[in-house]
Amino acid sequence: MSELKIEATHRTLTGRKVSQLRRQGLVPVVVYGNVSAPESLQVEARSLERALHSGGSTRVVEVAVKDGTVHNVLVKNVQREPVGHALLHADFYAVNMREKQRVAVPIVGVGKPSGTATGVMVLQVHETIHIEALPADIPAEIEVDVTPLTLDRPITVADLPALKGIVYLDHEEEILFNMQETRAEIAEEAAETDAAGAEPEVVKRGKATDEDDN
Repeated sequence: MSELKIEATHRTLTGRKVSQLRRQGLVPVVVYGNVSAPESLQVEARSLERALHSGGSTRVVEVAVKDGTVHNVLVKNVQREPVGHALLHADFYAVNMREKQRVAVPIVGVGKPSGTATGVMVLQVHETIHIEALPADIPAEIEVDVTPLTLDRPITVADLPALKGIVYLDHEEEILFNMQETRAEIAEEAAETDAAGAEPEVVKRGKATDEDDN
């Protein structure tokens, strides 16, 4: 059973009329996947926002419909207003809790890289990792220790922790975090190299003139 729960009711309004729902603080959603037919539902915007902020972007959410039906879903698509970012619509993919799913889960770096220094910055190359797991085992995020990170030693998929029930689908050599020198540091090193490699100017003395000999 999922820890994330949302209550829903059947929706009769469709098309442009769903704007009436949004004015009432409701969000139109569609449930598809492990259901006999797609269902049009509506949920409270605040409830959906809370679920998303609590890990519902990747974890299973239990949707309890007023008629007694319960769906275990993965939130597959969320549409928002471009300016205010208010919820406009969401797609819920109903899953079978005994069937493994393939999803992308956020990666979070923890710890302080040992190679941290002035003029060096840490870059997160990938924001998510692809995994395969049963719905109940899908985490909200996966933490990876970035302490070993240096300029010469990136953090890769192979550094991710072994988690029960989870299989990483990306190649183990795929880089997740690395370090790069800032432009200012690169320019400074280049200037120092040029200065160190510059040859001293040689002033050649010409032959003595007849007047000098005299």
